Amino acid sequence: MTHQEIVTQLSLKYSSEEILISFTMSFVYSEIVRLMGEEALALSLEDLLLCREEVLIAIDHGLDIRDFVSQGVDAWEIVRNL
Repeated sequence: MTHQEIVTQLSLKYSSEEILISFTMSFVYSEIVRLMGEEALALSLEDLLLCREEVLIAIDHGLDIRDFVSQGVDAWEIVRNL
């Protein structure tokens, strides 16, 4: 079997479409408030949308989920073999 065929077979056992991580703008707002305090209340919708775009760009450029998935699978393998 090819790699993709095996992945497909595993997906039949448990949904491959389950979302494992997500966050909302509330998390971003919390970080803005940590940085700016009450001054954050003066931000415009345009400011918030620009921040959203920059956060998405930073995630796209800086987050390689393969490292996290590999670490999780390695830990699972250790626990599974205990």
